[in-house]
Amino acid sequence: MKASKLLKIIRKNLEGYPIDYLRNKATDDRYKDPLTKKLAKYNSSVYDEIYETEIKDDFEIKDGVIKNIQSDIGFYFDRYASGDAQTREFTKNIALYLTLIAKMPLHPYTEDKNDDVYCFNGEFYCKGRARYIHDERSLCRYCVCRNVSFSGMF
Repeated sequence: MKASKLLKIIRKNLEGYPIDYLRNKATDDRYKDPLTKKLAKYNSSVYDEIYETEIKDDFEIKDGVIKNIQSDIGFYFDRYASGDAQTREFTKNIALYLTLIAKMPLHPYTEDKNDDVYCFNGEFYCKGRARYIHDERSLCRYCVCRNVSFSGMF
């Protein structure tokens, strides 16, 4: 499937998602966990990016890869994070966009090497990838992040 076609499908699948709820979650004082706020901010910005993106140099994405990601996200939700159908659909489409079109990390990142996911010299690194990539049907297999070497952790 062409990336431009997948992007159209992702946009259609996200229609009607209550994005304002997610945007507000990033600043709402009722949510005390900084990671929850960071994820809300990252995912709502990715949502906006999906609608702003224009693919100039279209490229092919293997249908099998798309199906594998979708299936692995379903597995993840079934095992770790039972959520409503709307949250699953949102997560699936955000993940497809990030991994296959934007080639960006699945998790929020910064430029700070002290954070778990960071960008350094144009490359993305994740301190947890080496540990989680071996989990059954791990989404880390699709993420663009590199493993952090031992020396890179300090």
